[in-house]
Amino acid sequence: MTTHELKIKSEYFIDVVKGIKKAEIRYNDRNYKVGDILKVHEIDEHGNRTGNQCGVIVSHILDDTEYLRDGYVMLSIGVMSRFVSNEASNNEQ
Repeated sequence: MTTHELKIKSEYFIDVVKGIKKAEIRYNDRNYKVGDILKVHEIDEHGNRTGNQCGVIVSHILDDTEYLRDGYVMLSIGVMSRFVSNEASNNEQ
């Protein structure tokens, strides 16, 4: 099991945290495996981290060029933990 640090846009991050977004399509340059942990960091419109993060576990990997571009995989994910920093909360006020 490996932990991967990834960035994700705010609009998608919110749905991951809520458990609505249950899959992530990524270029497989990290050799993802079932059981890996993705530590996803929310980024703003400028690509800067907001301080919010969420831990998800990879439960399934679709690696099929019939459905995805070569080199890309669809990772099925489940939320493990959520973290919202005080700094990020203060920036929204």
